[in-house]
Amino acid sequence: MKLELCPRVTDLPPFAVVDQEFDRPREADVPAAVVRELARLFSDRQALAGKVVGLTMPSRGIRDIQAVVRTAVAFLKPHCREVRILTAMGTHGGGTAEGELEMAASRGVTDAEVGARIFSSMATRHIATVGDVEVHVSEDALACDLVVLVNRIKEHTDIDWPTLLPEGCYGLESGFAKILALGLSKMRAIEMHKHIPGIGLGAAIEISARRTLGGTELRIAGGLGVVENGFDETAEIVGAPVDTVDRFFAIEAAALERSKARMPSLPVMDLDLLYCAYLGKDKSGQGMHTKTIGRSPYGYVQGRAWKSSMPRIHTIIGGRLTEGSHGNAIGVGLCQFITRRFDEAVDWERTAVNCLSALTPNQAMRPIVCENDLDALRLALAVCPSGPRGVRAALIHSTLEMTRLLLTPAAIADLPGGSRARVVAAPEPLRFDAGGYLELDRYWGDSD
Repeated sequence: MKLELCPRVTDLPPFAVVDQEFDRPREADVPAAVVRELARLFSDRQALAGKVVGLTMPSRGIRDIQAVVRTAVAFLKPHCREVRILTAMGTHGGGTAEGELEMAASRGVTDAEVGARIFSSMATRHIATVGDVEVHVSEDALACDLVVLVNRIKEHTDIDWPTLLPEGCYGLESGFAKILALGLSKMRAIEMHKHIPGIGLGAAIEISARRTLGGTELRIAGGLGVVENGFDETAEIVGAPVDTVDRFFAIEAAALERSKARMPSLPVMDLDLLYCAYLGKDKSGQGMHTKTIGRSPYGYVQGRAWKSSMPRIHTIIGGRLTEGSHGNAIGVGLCQFITRRFDEAVDWERTAVNCLSALTPNQAMRPIVCENDLDALRLALAVCPSGPRGVRAALIHSTLEMTRLLLTPAAIADLPGGSRARVVAAPEPLRFDAGGYLELDRYWGDSD
């Protein structure tokens, strides 16, 4: 794409280094916490005798997922006939068994590392239809005597609950219900997304999960949830028994509220320009967390927030696609500009599969491709707004990691009173390498 004639800003604004304080509760001993919660779920170990027990394996980049799965396998193995790891990734592995195995391995979960065989068949079975909601379950899961739902409990980028929840709903997002209804339904996860224009994805997930939990086809022993803090660290391990569906959902809902309160956020609500160094599936389900940047995955207007409580951002640049995305660049359509390095890392077919199954085809749209970070910033600054104090711009590592970010003086001036953000290095020109890419190590240390 020849962009030589397009306008560019030649003098970039200076940026200050800003650190943010977030609450940082941490689980001091993750394996011990896993053992503690599993011991609660299986207080009678005899219930495991002779059983084949499945543990779900999510696609997300959960920091301690290997330790959680390995410890759970070690706890269960002496008491049951066999432990199986069930990849439960919906469409995130590119729609293939091999893709799901590749995703699991990239998270450190292999047969050798966790001590159990990994099952990744894409075969599913239709077990029921509740109203208009089709319920599909993995054949690998149905072949187990018991299943423990392992997943992170967190906000979901695509779920938009109304302020007043529908009767009987708990407002669940990413967690036990989602990995059951979406993850274990493999490519049939699209059946849930079809309800987005009507009852909504969240309600469809809860309806499907409630039917599976209450049915006889698959026995769910409980959930083992990971709740993280704003530093991408495990804050707590949550065990949830399935004595009743409502109590099970209530435990997840309470954990979700604790998770929301701990998530990283931008310190300012209005930005003319956001540069995000890393997008990827291991950072967020849509590459960037949609609720953090205030852009709906189903379409947005530049400079208008998805909801009034979310930031308003005019222009977004994507710097790099993470290796952990395996080419899946879902969410690239949230950007106006990306770099050539980003573009060359994209597997557009894998991206299309995920975007189509999530009913967000616009998230596979290719932004303007710039030669490097410097070129992208110069082009973006030429077309984005700028106020009387200058451009309000922020540079972040990813929407998952925002304890340190860079802000222009105009953005710093907009920091609210009582903000937990503080300037730790005065504004100065950005530093680029010989290829025109930002020297990320200078600002964020070891980068992906």
